[in-house]
This record gives sequence, C-alpha cells and structure tokens, in this order.
Amino acid sequence: MPITRRALLISNPGELGAENYCRGVHVDVKNYNRLMLSPEGGAWDAGEVQTMDRPSAIEVRRWIRDNSIHDYVFIMFSGHGWFSSVDKDRVLDLRKDETVTSNELLAGTRKRTLILDCCQKIHRESSRFVRASATALLANEARQIRVANRETCKRLFFENIVSAESGFVRMCSCQIGEVSNDDDATGGYYNSGLIDTADGWAFQQAKNTWGGNASMSVVVAHETAAQATRTRSAGLQNPSIEKARTGPYFPFSVFG
Repeated sequence: MPITRRALLISNPGELGAENYCRGVHVDVKNYNRLMLSPEGGAWDAGEVQTMDRPSAIEVRRWIRDNSIHDYVFIMFSGHGWFSSVDKDRVLDLRKDETVTSNELLAGTRKRTLILDCCQKIHRESSRFVRASATALLANEARQIRVANRETCKRLFFENIVSAESGFVRMCSCQIGEVSNDDDATGGYYNSGLIDTADGWAFQQAKNTWGGNASMSVVVAHETAAQATRTRSAGLQNPSIEKARTGPYFPFSVFG
C-alpha cells in the first residue's frame, strides 16, 4: 500500500491590535507551505497540507483524531504558548480562552514531526497541591534561608538602573565566526549559563542569614556564564561582551 501523509500548520498571532500581536506567524505558515509544496520540501500535494488560523480546540482535536491513521503526520504551531507547571507540558494558545497541549498533538502517533515555535515561560498555576507544597516548603526552610522580598527587589533593580552609566551592554553568545550551541533539554549553552549563574547567586544570597541587600551586574553574570560556556563547548564557543570602560553596569539579579 502507498505511504500516506498529512500536515497541519496551526497559527495564532494573537488578538489583532494587541501589543503582543505577531504578524510573523503568518509568514511562518506561508514559508512552510512554500517549502513543503516544493520539490526540496518533499513535494507535498496541496490536499495533504491543511492550515488552521486561530482554530478552536475542538477543530484541532478532531483533525488529530481523523488523521492519526496516516503513516506520517507533520504538525507545526506558530504563535503564543507557555509551559504548565501543573501539567508539565507545553500549552498552545489557539484563540482567546482555548488551548491544547503538545501531548494532545502527539495522540495516536505513528511517525510524527511536531515543531513548536512559541514561548515556553513557566506558568506556576494555582492548585491546592501546589499551594500546600509551597507552604510546607516555606515552613521547613524558613529557619534556614531568607526569602527575597518582591518590593525590595523591585526597588533595588530600579536603583541599579538609575545608578548605571548611560549607554549599552551588548552580550553575545559567541565570537564572530563561531556558532552557538544548543541543548534540547536546557537550551542555549550561554543562556542557560546566565540563568544558572543568577539562580546560584540568588541561592547564595538566601543563605546569608545576616541579611542585607545585594545585586549582581550583567557584566558579572556574563563573565561567569562565559567561562561555563567555554568549558562546556571545549573551547569552541567563546561569548563576548561590549560595555563602557567605566561602571556601574545594569543589574542582572538582585536580592533583598
């Protein structure tokens, strides 16, 4: 029997007129259509590729159900999304108040490619379990570490911005001519290095039970992350920074 395939291109640029409306989402769909219908893209027939712009969740789930019979399924989503701390999955915004998870798009998988071009910020959703766990954590650790105060940290950040020299700091993940490395699980070497640096620094501040406010500049964060990146890449990726010769510099992390 001949091999059968189907493709679904889902787009959601957001609400027209909204600040986060993304016109490039439609460009993605157009480019995928062009590529897939070309010889170089696999010479898909027009009838094999379906596009859905801001569909309902029911429409998407029905398509998944009806097309899981095919030997190969290709799904691309371009738009807005986030990562659920409860479901531990990527949630894709289809339209206002309607979502699907990435796992739903994998239902009935035989052979399937899923491409998600969307944000993955973690939404720490409220639930009785989450609240209970957080309460227990604070109760157990309240005597061991400090908890940063939101308003104090905001004030510290603003103060550091005000005191910083005018101009810019440009931080690049590699030197000109080099490539940046990426990890499926942790992201870019340099970006993950910056995040790890901030997390580790904040944890050390939390352990300083004698108190006090502190801040870490983007320059300090860069130097730590750059070294980690060089080590992780066996010296093949070397981050760079451009900054004024005189500080103070912009804040990257604060604690108070």
